Amino acid sequence: MQGVYFGCLLCADDIMLLSHSLGAMRYMLKICDDFADEYDVKFNTNKSVAMRIGNRYNKMCEPFVLSGNNLQFVCSLKYLGIVLLSDREINFCVEYVKVIFSGY
Repeated sequence: MQGVYFGCLLCADDIMLLSHSLGAMRYMLKICDDFADEYDVKFNTNKSVAMRIGNRYNKMCEPFVLSGNNLQFVCSLKYLGIVLLSDREINFCVEYVKVIFSGY
């Protein structure tokens, strides 16, 4: 955001991890696992997903693991009401907002 890197966005119990590489994301997920073990926290891996953005957004890679479960890769996700799309660069979907404000 404006030239500053934020790797973890939080709002109440919603967490979004952002990283510049697959290795960095795996390291961040390990930190989450270590935290969960130490503080007896459980992540809901049924609601946790992964999404790639960048030149290799549509390439397969080894799965990310959280709490012993593989995270599903998705093409879009909703975080705090904003729909993000997997693409070469960050992209958002605003179609659902148009429907809400049009009264349909």
